[in-house]
Amino acid sequence: MKKLFNIARKLTANLTWEMVSGLLSKPLLLLPTVWATIESILFSKINFEENSGARGVANAFRHAAWNLLIAKNCTLFTTREKAVHWAKFTTDLHEDCFPNEPFDHEMDLHNNRVGREVFEKLAQQRLSKKEMMAKLLRKTDSAIGLADEKAFADYPDELVYYSTGI
Repeated sequence: MKKLFNIARKLTANLTWEMVSGLLSKPLLLLPTVWATIESILFSKINFEENSGARGVANAFRHAAWNLLIAKNCTLFTTREKAVHWAKFTTDLHEDCFPNEPFDHEMDLHNNRVGREVFEKLAQQRLSKKEMMAKLLRKTDSAIGLADEKAFADYPDELVYYSTGI
């Protein structure tokens, strides 16, 4: 209960209204979004020993998977373009409502975008969710460890995670 109170206290009135009105504006997309959230956590737990809440490859994968899965799941109820827009809206809103350190914030936004872009490329090939997730998982093999958020721009198509370089 205390954790929920602390979260609610951090939300500004504007963000709270934006979150509630935004989420309620597309009621058909809520369930696929919640399901994508659960799926992304499960895929991460199954494929990585590392906690997906940490700053490593599992976290990068989970963020990208979350966006890919929201978009994929929502295409059952809307167009691909609108599903990708919804994935961006909901995950950007999450990052705004639950802020973290600047590096982590930029890293999450970067990996969210990569996930949406992977979805868009793979959706054109009409791949199944399972095939899309397998391809996204393979992207973790080339994930880049960074310690400076300015370097994200050097790796626009790669998943990125925090690394001290040691």
